[in-house]
Formats: sequence, C-alpha cells, structure tokens
Amino acid sequence: MNPLKLALVAALLLPVAEIYVLIHLGGLLGFLPTVALLSIAALTGSYLLQTQGLRTWSRIQQSLAAGRAPAQDLIEGGLMLGAGILLLIPGFVSDGLGLFLLIPALRQRLAVYIVGRLIAGAGAGTPQDSGPQTLEGQFRRED
Repeated sequence: MNPLKLALVAALLLPVAEIYVLIHLGGLLGFLPTVALLSIAALTGSYLLQTQGLRTWSRIQQSLAAGRAPAQDLIEGGLMLGAGILLLIPGFVSDGLGLFLLIPALRQRLAVYIVGRLIAGAGAGTPQDSGPQTLEGQFRRED
C-alpha cells in the first residue's frame, strides 16, 4: 500500500480509536483515574524522549567525528520525533504507539529495517554498468 494512503487512513482512524478507548476506559475506571493515567503516560513519555534523544544526539556526533554516516541514528531521531508528536496527542492509543517507539531495542530494529528499505530502494533504479557515459548533443555559444 502507498505510504501516503496509509498515513491518511491512520490519521482518519486514530481520533476514532482514541475516543473509543477513552470512553470505555473512562466508564471502567472513572474520570479522574483516566485523566491521571493520561498524565502519567505523557510525563513518562516526555522523560523517556528527553533521555533517549540526548543519547541518540551523542551517537550522531560520535559517528560524525569518526567519519561514518549516521544514517541509522538519524532515522532513530526521526522516530523519536514521531514518538514525541504521538505523546502530545491526548489518548491511550497514541501514547501506546509513542511509548512503543521510545523502547530502544524496538526503535533500533525499526530503524535498521527502514535503512535497509531505503538502501534497497535506492539501488533498484541504478544501472548495473556505472562506467562513464557520453551524452550526445549540440552546443552553440551566443554572446
């Protein structure tokens, strides 16, 4: 499925899922416990985002200092940015997805998968013979 279509479907279904879960949990737990759980999830997520973000930033700097391309670390940084955005959205579904992206082992596996897909996608359109090529054309100088 096209990633843009998938993002559109997710953007349309996420508010419906959030409202559904909030209504059911609010009915089971009550208003104040539900609000307390949302607050605890947001505070925990923001703390994890801060600590993991600083750790990823230092790994990016170390990779650049060593002369390596920090592709995986940059992808992880983008995933953490997405996790932060999900944690800002009030609701248990988005908080769960955001906290899922903040788990280092899961985030690293997802980043490795994304980097592999990007490399495979970049290599698919390149010709096998990468030798010098001559382009035919005409040149005319006008002063």
